[in-house]
Amino acid sequence: MKRTSTKARPADAARQDALEAIRVLVNSLRQSARTIERRTGATNAQVFLLQQLAGEPGLSVNDLAERAKTNQSTVSVVVARLVDAGLVRKERSAADARTAVLQLTPDGRRLVRRAPAPPTALLLDAVGSLNARQARELASGMRALIRALELESQVPKLLFERTSRTRP
Repeated sequence: MKRTSTKARPADAARQDALEAIRVLVNSLRQSARTIERRTGATNAQVFLLQQLAGEPGLSVNDLAERAKTNQSTVSVVVARLVDAGLVRKERSAADARTAVLQLTPDGRRLVRRAPAPPTALLLDAVGSLNARQARELASGMRALIRALELESQVPKLLFERTSRTRP
């Protein structure tokens, strides 16, 4: 039996711990996203945005992007799918007619009532609970992993959102 040096063991153990943590996270998020899709027919990202609108009707696309910690163009694509599916409607803001605000339709409200908490909401809450040092370490480690996997160009802007024009 080949013996590894004492120096290698802590690094190997740390890598094993990292892989275990990734497996737990990915599996949990995947199962949660599947449950949402089965129960609602909508993606995790769609349910997350619908739940944000249920909590505060009359948000703009920019408001939703801020809540999702992503950009306006990404949210705009998802909102267009929700409008196409009849779950959201766009209206002119009473305060500023140049601004469009979003409202849930009755179908959108029904979907939100039967939807569990989406992984996006849970993940945003969990990351938000990290202190600054933990957040920096997590970001650094995740960026290193993404670089090692050569995935820099494949980072989605919303969790579990399909790139095709799939409707909920």
